[in-house]
Amino acid sequence: MANRSYLYSTNVIPGPNIKASGRKIIGIAEWNYDIPIVFKLLLSGTPTICLSSIWDNPEKIALIGDYITGVRNLEEFLSKIKLFPAQALIAEALDFLKKPENQNKYFILECGEIFQMNNATLQEQNIELLSQIKNIKPEIDAALKSLQPPKEVTPKSVGFFAKLFNRSHESEKSTHDPMPSIRALGLGNWSNILYFDFSDA
Repeated sequence: MANRSYLYSTNVIPGPNIKASGRKIIGIAEWNYDIPIVFKLLLSGTPTICLSSIWDNPEKIALIGDYITGVRNLEEFLSKIKLFPAQALIAEALDFLKKPENQNKYFILECGEIFQMNNATLQEQNIELLSQIKNIKPEIDAALKSLQPPKEVTPKSVGFFAKLFNRSHESEKSTHDPMPSIRALGLGNWSNILYFDFSDA
């Protein structure tokens, strides 16, 4: 099984005896071996650490943030992406997140399986993740930069052997496929059915 990060929406903050409070947890998305920036942006509405809804751990190894603010922050980020191939995935994301049946007061981000891949304690890594989310602008800038096509080779940089065999500047250009970078943002994996399912909880 892949180590995943899990994103849910919920109506209550996780805590002791939470089931008695009319808890509702809705699956939103999961991601293999990473915590994509889309997940972090959705948790960026007044985020704080909280107890896990998946693992019985006395430490606060999950994150919780305001749903409406998180969606607004994600929408602002996505509005800066003008690449045509990304538009269908952007529309899909916003449509899914704005469906009434998926909306709750909070998002919960569960990254225990990702944290297990590293040496620091789960709570230490969760606190570090919280810090990253609170200071997410550098990651936003890097993500947007990753979507830009690589710089084209200029005629001056064409080497001796390229000139020798009469290779044109056009042949030096590589075809840029933006889709891997677009998907790496955390788009295209929305589902109410995650590995840890709370539909009957």
